[in-house]
Amino acid sequence: MGSRIWKAEVPLDVSIKVEAFKRGMFDFITVREDKKHEKQESALQILIDNEHSEFLYGGAAGGAKSWTGASWELFMALAYPETRYFVGRAVLKRLMESTLPTFHKVMKAYEIPDTLYHFNGGYNYFQFYNGSRIDFVALERKPSDPFFETLGSIEYTSGWIEEAGEVCFDAYDTLRTRINRQMNDVYGIHGKLFVTCNPKKNWMFRIFYEPWKKGILDAKKCYMPCLVQENPFIDSGYIEKLREIGDKVKKERLLKGNWDYEDNPNALCQYDDICAIFGNKISIRNGNYYLTADIARFGSDRAIILVWNGYTVVDLRSFDTSSTTEIEQCILHFQRLYHIPSSRCIADEDGVGGGVVDHTGCIGFRNNGSPLLEPTEYTAENYMNLQTQCGYRLAEHINNSDVGFELELVSEEEKENIVLEIEQLQTWNGDSDGRLQLKPKAEIKEDIGHSPDWRDAMLMRCYFDYVDVALPDDLEKRLSNLIL
Repeated sequence: MGSRIWKAEVPLDVSIKVEAFKRGMFDFITVREDKKHEKQESALQILIDNEHSEFLYGGAAGGAKSWTGASWELFMALAYPETRYFVGRAVLKRLMESTLPTFHKVMKAYEIPDTLYHFNGGYNYFQFYNGSRIDFVALERKPSDPFFETLGSIEYTSGWIEEAGEVCFDAYDTLRTRINRQMNDVYGIHGKLFVTCNPKKNWMFRIFYEPWKKGILDAKKCYMPCLVQENPFIDSGYIEKLREIGDKVKKERLLKGNWDYEDNPNALCQYDDICAIFGNKISIRNGNYYLTADIARFGSDRAIILVWNGYTVVDLRSFDTSSTTEIEQCILHFQRLYHIPSSRCIADEDGVGGGVVDHTGCIGFRNNGSPLLEPTEYTAENYMNLQTQCGYRLAEHINNSDVGFELELVSEEEKENIVLEIEQLQTWNGDSDGRLQLKPKAEIKEDIGHSPDWRDAMLMRCYFDYVDVALPDDLEKRLSNLIL
């Protein structure tokens, strides 16, 4: 498994390309038929600079992301003997069926003879004549290695995460520590973690895209979008196929590179429906006021208190760090201001929230509590717990345009957080008895980097769909009709 070196005659044209690559002259890659892929040129310049350690490239289909990654690693391996690289994807089979053929196409395009390299199919790596190597690694989380510790002992010069929307944060977090550790000092090479993707609201969104959008991205990190229209070599028929995509979410992501659209078949709400809650003029306002509170542990997560008129949030308070005394005072203040009886106030009873419930007289909400009986008209569903039941019901209300926020209540940053968290209302794998589940909070935290506090405060409002003394107007009418 160690480095192998053998004698090989390097063709003159290959030597010229390798030397051009080392000097940052990429025309042999980026120019074809008098056309130049300007974004690819910029990407390659970033990949060999001494300024950036991590580089996210892409954001749409057809931008030549894979070709760029394969070309970069190939010529780095040829240019610098005994260096080592990786290309990783969640599932090894996809890596071998998709990315490996791209490497072979790149080698053929640049006339790299097979005397200079060998592919080891048993251990999945390219070995080069000069001792350099490119490993193909699976980045799927395994129960036997949940934190990717097996990758922690390998030292790489640089590496590439392909289709990073499929890869979890822990894999990225481990691999970023493994670069810049193999012959970098010898050659003066700045170790690079190259990440290619289509838009996905996971760790890439919060670590790269969102800070880039706000102009606060760390100087050692870089994000560069590349759309299919910016690839001069793409087949025009491919662009037409993207334009013909019927699913709006997929079209926004793959054709326009829109990060704000989540392409997830498990999502319970569509992006447009979530955005419509802000300033929603047709949300339910029926004169019945409610209060919901998600109580954070001291110094952990956030505390969110919402005041509702029907299904419209008309007042709120959020605490980044707070004591239970402050939260209790805020709840009592809102109760007096809006004349909200304790029978219409509910707070998360798990953890420190139990004390708030005891002191204020609010109803206690237990996330893992048993689901409530459905109103007579609705078919009973087999939910995993109370939180799941209320999460599904919240999604129904959002999709029906029942939910609203008074527009002036939330900043643009808070809106982004609310949308991001509501997008995490997703169905999850059912257990053996087929009960409906929501995406677990641990998975949500891994994807968005924080607890879904807004989501939790909002879904508690749905508790009153089942036990309220004053049901929402539409539901009350339906039940009245049943009684009549």
